[in-house]
Amino acid sequence: MSIVTEEVFYRSGDGKCAADLYRLNTMIATGGRRPAIVIGHGFNMVKEALVDAAQAFVKAGYIVLAIDYRRFGRSPGQPRNLLKPLDEVEDYRNGISYLQDRLDVDPERIGIWGVSFSGGIVLHTAAIDRRVRCVVAQSPANLDGRQSTADLYGAEAFARLLDKLQQDHIRRALTGEGERVPCVAPIEKDVFPVLPGDGLLTGFIVQAAKILASYRIDIPLESLEHMMAWAPIHSVELIAPTPLLIVTNGGYDLHHRLDRIQDAFRRAGEPKRLTILPYDVVGLYAEPGLGESMRHAIAWFDQHLGAAASAALAAARAV
Repeated sequence: MSIVTEEVFYRSGDGKCAADLYRLNTMIATGGRRPAIVIGHGFNMVKEALVDAAQAFVKAGYIVLAIDYRRFGRSPGQPRNLLKPLDEVEDYRNGISYLQDRLDVDPERIGIWGVSFSGGIVLHTAAIDRRVRCVVAQSPANLDGRQSTADLYGAEAFARLLDKLQQDHIRRALTGEGERVPCVAPIEKDVFPVLPGDGLLTGFIVQAAKILASYRIDIPLESLEHMMAWAPIHSVELIAPTPLLIVTNGGYDLHHRLDRIQDAFRRAGEPKRLTILPYDVVGLYAEPGLGESMRHAIAWFDQHLGAAASAALAAARAV
């Protein structure tokens, strides 16, 4: 039994997304329609960072579509690495459309999974797209983008940031080009990272840049404008009756705050589950935390993407 990976492209908005399609060779040989999962990368990452998660899901029997958002990684679009959360939501939804059009995918058994920034993306996607049959958000971040940014920057630096964003907005209007800044960096007087980071997160990003060929360590400052208008915490209550699992770390973590995640979970309707694992900010990206988080996600998908579970969910939505 081996995993077959194929790069595909699908339409999304005014452009297209690159994605890696993962299947077992036995799936190809035997045919038939199978459940599938769309997965997307976290803040400023690329689809190659999703290999471990994708392989875990495909070994569990799922067809997996791991996507690069528009303007990221292997996907075309300018400016490079511009984050616009509602675009990323649309990229997930169009990934579902791509899978539903495939003869090897059961169009009624498609789930979505996201980590960190994309953890918030999948929450909103599940709230507005009823084709999502099951959703898993791992350490969802930026649940209220403005509040999260203000918390990370602190009052004085946040005031300077607002001035900087205004200047950049005017510059883009007059010249068509905005400033590029570090995606993650410690806050300094004249440095305005899109995501202020401590040593743990900054080290993780530097390592990612070394091993991921299509990764860029800089990002348009404009991304912060879009992130600060992004607040998926307000759409969480619309997810039900789609089954929701949140898996998060409960250790030291400035970027995936447990209290904010618990607040989002309280707002969600049933069926839902919150699983808290004893790791820090990067603890679910490597073993043993990675394996534990994947086991919880797979168990949730197994429970709710089975044929009987899918029929029951469809009946609940029809009421």
